[in-house]
Amino acid sequence: MSPTKTTQITLPNGEVVPVYPVESVQETEETKRLRESAERAGANAIAKAFSKGIPVTIMRDGVMIQINPDRTETVLEA
Repeated sequence: MSPTKTTQITLPNGEVVPVYPVESVQETEETKRLRESAERAGANAIAKAFSKGIPVTIMRDGVMIQINPDRTETVLEA
């Protein structure tokens, strides 16, 4: 993988560092299975919490939201 374009950024301490673009990496079958398993585990955990009357807290578009078992939502932090 050879970088085609190098840019630089300046860190808060004044140091200038190069930034190289990263080529898109195709998802491996193992990574795909792990991602899908994590999605199912998360959905199952939310369903279990709701069945016990427990709200869940998520981040959506950088906003912290509490979702209640009746599916009403409360913004906790914007």
